[in-house]
Amino acid sequence: MTYNVREQSYVVGGLGITGQACVRFLLQQGASVKAFDTRPTASSTMASMPEAMQVSMKGKIETASLSAAFFDNVDTLVLSPGLSPDIEQVKLAKQCGVEVIGDIELFARLNTKPVVGITGSNGKTTVTLLTTHLLNSLGVKAIAAGNVGLPALDTLDSDADVIVLELSSFQLETTSSLSLCAATILNLSDDHLDRHGSFEHYALAKHRIFDNASQAIVWRDGHHVAPQSSSVVQLHYGLGEALQGFGVSGSTDEQQLTFNGESLCSLSSIHLAGTHNVLNVMASLGLCYALNKSHALEISLEAAATHIGSFASAPHRCVEIANNGVRFIDDSKATNVGATIAALEGLAPVTQGKLILIAGGDAKGGDINALSPYLNQFVSHVFAIGKDAPLFTAAFANTVISSNLNDAVKSACKVASNGDVVLLSPACASIDMFNNYMHRGDVFKQAVEEVLAA
Repeated sequence: MTYNVREQSYVVGGLGITGQACVRFLLQQGASVKAFDTRPTASSTMASMPEAMQVSMKGKIETASLSAAFFDNVDTLVLSPGLSPDIEQVKLAKQCGVEVIGDIELFARLNTKPVVGITGSNGKTTVTLLTTHLLNSLGVKAIAAGNVGLPALDTLDSDADVIVLELSSFQLETTSSLSLCAATILNLSDDHLDRHGSFEHYALAKHRIFDNASQAIVWRDGHHVAPQSSSVVQLHYGLGEALQGFGVSGSTDEQQLTFNGESLCSLSSIHLAGTHNVLNVMASLGLCYALNKSHALEISLEAAATHIGSFASAPHRCVEIANNGVRFIDDSKATNVGATIAALEGLAPVTQGKLILIAGGDAKGGDINALSPYLNQFVSHVFAIGKDAPLFTAAFANTVISSNLNDAVKSACKVASNGDVVLLSPACASIDMFNNYMHRGDVFKQAVEEVLAA
């Protein structure tokens, strides 16, 4: 049965980027819509909305506490991913018989295009953008959307052949009918435990990506990343030799990325730093392969592999920003322990000298002690910043607490010499000291430039 937006009455919860996209879309469809946003910044957020939206929503936005009357004659609450399903407004909506969904679920009910979905604790954006790049390079018009930035609803009227969705746990927990040609959970490590409460609940939210997926692209050495249902076809990848799926073979000097035992390309042609990015490349190729099998888009893996080298990594994701004999790498997007472990494991094999780590911030309840064996194995010095800097001193003996990121960079440079790597990979969120992880990465780059210019 066709889902008719016009026949529904909606409330949109939260008016950030996703919430405003929902309001805009619903108004365009002629639906009845109102909204609430009870954040302290709600007034300034509303003032920044497009004028036409402000006019249409005048008197329809609640910024105070809600009463049951607010949900009279409302069918559906579309909840922004930044708001927890456990907040009082959502509980009230459910008590009033209102269905609670997210923007991805609304997209799923209306979309007719092939979709691939990507989630995981780390690497989501890289795989989303790389998959989109490979498809477009092969003549398949693809759009990256979802958690990567562009709201999924904005793709519904596009002329894309394929939608590539990056999906967060927050988006997945309010999604139930998203049909995917192929899906992947890249990896899972402790993250967002302040919201989900436990790793088990976090993993359950992530695994919703497989509920209506035809194929799963699975890291063979990963934990908690394979679908539980035997009805989902699985394609595996990993860093060892493999006769089935993706693997790596050959000597250390000239290793090859393989598929079903046959070479696709040399690892030296992959310009993304670290072995964890080899896994990301395999996941992207796997999604392209699965898409081709389900929709016969004439995608050749051999042809796709030739376009890997032209992909530019997204900012703040294990990107080299300077090299004066010492390599400076910005991995500010590493906002959890798992991401930093991936960076350390990926960079250690290609680091000639010492690996010097700058880390810290808001750990969000993550277990910094889980870093300890990796720090002891790979790292010579840690310079820790931010609210949870003291946690790093317990995890690694050679840790120095720095007052800010600039001081950490200066201290790291004093102990660095030719062949060393200075890595910003915080294992923590940035909100205690910066606007966001991008701001943190920009400050790191500026601090490095100032030290090198001195």
